[in-house]
Amino acid sequence: MLELLGRRILLENVSTYLRFKHSTIPEWQFLSEVAVRTGCGILLDVNNVYVSAVNHGFDAREYLAAIPAAAVEEIHLAGYDDYGPCLIDTHGRAVTQDVWMLYRETVRRLGARPTLIEWDTDIPALGALIDEARKADRIAEEEHAVAA
Repeated sequence: MLELLGRRILLENVSTYLRFKHSTIPEWQFLSEVAVRTGCGILLDVNNVYVSAVNHGFDAREYLAAIPAAAVEEIHLAGYDDYGPCLIDTHGRAVTQDVWMLYRETVRRLGARPTLIEWDTDIPALGALIDEARKADRIAEEEHAVAA
């Protein structure tokens, strides 16, 4: 793909709400294999990992531990809506405390990566978006200081 496009593409993990009967490996293993075999990068959406983990009952940390660190070039964070039996990735709320904690662990393992706050619906005032971005920056700086 690199030769054809002249640049490396990034694949993003998605939020899932059902499992496929014919799946033989977990999503994180599939995503990792695609990255390794094709040379593409990964756009790691930590919110999507969390949403899928809650929806399917797996450990989000196991997912993150399986992702090849060198493949991750960007991280996304977002908010979700909780509808009781499942979470829906709506990009319509602030990042939750659980996702912030998972982001901290991700940065601790991978190192800092460019991070984007996704907020597509019910968009707040600019100050709220800036606060979210600053929080991501602060976490990355704190984790970098710990690692140094």
